[in-house]
Amino acid sequence: MSKLSKPVAAVAALLLSLLCANAQSGGGYDLTWWTIDSGGITFATGGTFTLGATIGQPDASNALTGGAFSLTGGFWFTPACIPTNGDVDGNGCVDDADLLQVLFAFGSTGSNPADVNCDSLVDDADLLIVLFNFGSGC
Repeated sequence: MSKLSKPVAAVAALLLSLLCANAQSGGGYDLTWWTIDSGGITFATGGTFTLGATIGQPDASNALTGGAFSLTGGFWFTPACIPTNGDVDGNGCVDDADLLQVLFAFGSTGSNPADVNCDSLVDDADLLIVLFNFGSGC
């Protein structure tokens, strides 16, 4: 095989694999919309879901929604707040540590992990959520 035929074969194999790629679907989820993007990989998890994504995509900040789900692309996109069941520290258990975090942050405004209902204020509503779910997940 000549020196030129190896790179040509590699490029042909790459192009063939791109033509054969199919979007994923199944289990009630449909991922038929896709783009070829560039960048590294980062993971986002929530509940039982894990999403791996690339950075630097040309479709950054486009919001895709369907049913109860929403996906926003972009460089390390993080939503302002994600409502929780009172698990402030994210250890899977609503316990005294979460209760203390809400009590110490009580009255604060703005972005705060103790704001479990995402209303930009740590108040009695957040405290009630923690107390109502106290002991869950433990």
